[in-house]
Amino acid sequence: MPSEEGDFMGHLHHDSWFGGKTIGYFAGVALLINNITGPGVPSLANMFAESGWLVPSIVFLAVWLMSSISTTMYCEAMRKIPGNEHFRGRVEYTSLVEYYFGHKAYLAAQIGLSGALQSLNIISVVQSAQVMDNAISAIFGHSCGVNISPFALHFNGTSLPQAEDIWSCIDTNDVSHGNAWGCHIVLTMGYLVALVLTLPMGYFNLDDNMVIQVIAFVITFLCWLVWLGGCFFSDTFNHGDEWVIPAIASGNAWNSQAGVIGTVLFNFGFVTTVPSFVNEKKPNVSVNRVVWLSTLICIIVFVVMGIPGAMAFQKSLAGPATGKCALDPTGANCAQSLMDVFTTKTLTPHVIRDNKAANALMQTSVYLFPIVAVLSSIPVFSIVIKYNMLENGFSHGFSFFWGVIFPWLVALPLLYQPDALNQFITFSSLIFVSFTDFIVPWALYIVLQQREEKELYLRQKNSHVQDEMSPLLSDLEGGSTVKIAEHFALPPSWGLTPVFKITVSGVLVVVMSAACIAGTVMQIQTTADLGWDCATVNA
Repeated sequence: MPSEEGDFMGHLHHDSWFGGKTIGYFAGVALLINNITGPGVPSLANMFAESGWLVPSIVFLAVWLMSSISTTMYCEAMRKIPGNEHFRGRVEYTSLVEYYFGHKAYLAAQIGLSGALQSLNIISVVQSAQVMDNAISAIFGHSCGVNISPFALHFNGTSLPQAEDIWSCIDTNDVSHGNAWGCHIVLTMGYLVALVLTLPMGYFNLDDNMVIQVIAFVITFLCWLVWLGGCFFSDTFNHGDEWVIPAIASGNAWNSQAGVIGTVLFNFGFVTTVPSFVNEKKPNVSVNRVVWLSTLICIIVFVVMGIPGAMAFQKSLAGPATGKCALDPTGANCAQSLMDVFTTKTLTPHVIRDNKAANALMQTSVYLFPIVAVLSSIPVFSIVIKYNMLENGFSHGFSFFWGVIFPWLVALPLLYQPDALNQFITFSSLIFVSFTDFIVPWALYIVLQQREEKELYLRQKNSHVQDEMSPLLSDLEGGSTVKIAEHFALPPSWGLTPVFKITVSGVLVVVMSAACIAGTVMQIQTTADLGWDCATVNA
C-alpha cells in the first residue's frame, strides 16, 4: 500500500484502452447473466442426471446467496477507497487487493485472477471450438484440420488412417467408428472460426461490447427455450415412461456427487468480472439491483434447464465426474451435454428428428449457441484480465497477449484430449474460482469492517458526504445533476454492527474453504480410474 492512502488512486495506470462510464441497467444485467451462464448451461442436465436433484439444488442455492453477497461486499470495499467514493474513479480487482492487503497479496491476487479467468476461458474455448466443428460437420458433412501431432490410432482393432494424416477431415457428429483426432493436437476449422470471431472483441473496451452482450443475451434466451421445449418431446416423456430423477442418485457406476461443487462454482465464477463492470457503469445504476436480479434469473435458468433435461435424457447423459451413463457404462457413447443429444441422430427425440421444421429449428439453436457463447463470455474474461494488467503498469502488448491470445494457445492441445486430461482444468477452476470469487471478497470485507470499527468511518463520512458528491457530479456529467446509486452490501437500516459482519464473513470463508477441499478430494477419488482411450474421445 502506498505510504499515503490518498496517493493510491494516483499510482494506477489508466489510458484510452479503458472504457467510460456508459453501461446502463439492462446492459449490466445482460452482461452478468452472459458471464454466469456462459457455455455451462447445456451440461447442467448431466450433473442432475449423475447426482440427483437434491444435492445440486442445495449447492446452487447456497452458492447463489454466497456469490451475490460476496460480490456486493467486494463492491462496497471498492467504493471505500479514498478517491473512489461512489465509484467515481476506477479500481480493478487486483488493485483493490493491493490497497487493503499490500503488494505481496496483490501478486497472489494477480495469479489467482489469471488462474480463475484463464481456466474459465480455456474451458469455454474448448467447448465452443468443439461445437463449432460439429456445426461445420452438420452443414458440410465434415470438419477439417491440420494434425500437428500425427500418430497411429486404433479402434476395436482397426486402424484409423486419418490419425496419421497431417490434413484430415472427419464428421465430428459421428465418431461411433472411432475419432481419428483423439489425443492429437489438431488445428481445426471450428477452432479457427471461433478464434476469428473472438479475437477482435478482446481488443475493444468492455463498454464497447455491450451491444453484443445484449444481442447475445436475447439469442441465448431463445436457444434455452427451444431446448426446454425439446425436453418435453423426449421419447421417455412421450412413451409414458417414468419421467423422474431421484433426490440422491447412487448405486451405479455413473452416479456420483463429486462433480457438483466444481460444476456449480464454474457456473458462478463471475465475481472477478464485476469490478470492471462497476468501473464502467452509469452513476445511477444500482450495483445491488443488477447483481441480485442477474443471479436470481440465473439460478432459475439453471434449475429449469437442468432438471427437465435430466428427466428427459438421464440415461444418455455422461456425468461430469464419472464420464459414464446408463446407456453406455464405458462412457464412449454418452452425451456430454444437451447439445450432443439434439445433434446425435440416435439420441434426438424421434418427434423432433422426423419433423423437418422442428429439427431445423433445433439444429439452428444448437449451432448458433456456441457462436453466442464465444462472443458473450470469452472476450469479457479476456478484457478483465487485460484491464488488471494494464492498470498495474504492464505494457499494452503483453496485456493483450496474456488476456486475449494465451487461453487460445493453451486450449489448442486440449481440444480433443480424453476427459482425464481435462480434469486439470476442472481442478484449477475449482481452486482458483473459490479463492478469487469468494474467499478474497469476504476477506476484504472483514478488513473493511475492522477499519470502520476502529475509525468510526460511517459517522465521520456523514459530515462531508455532500462535499464528495459535488465534484463527482461535475466530473461525470459536466456539472449537471445526476442521481447516484449509493452502495452498501448490507443496508445500514438493518443496524448490523461491524462485529456481526466480520463474524458472518469469517464463517463464510471457513464454509467455502471446507466445501472446496471436500469437492477437490471427491473429484480426485472419482477421476482416479478414468481411462485414456483416445479413439473414443467424443466431441
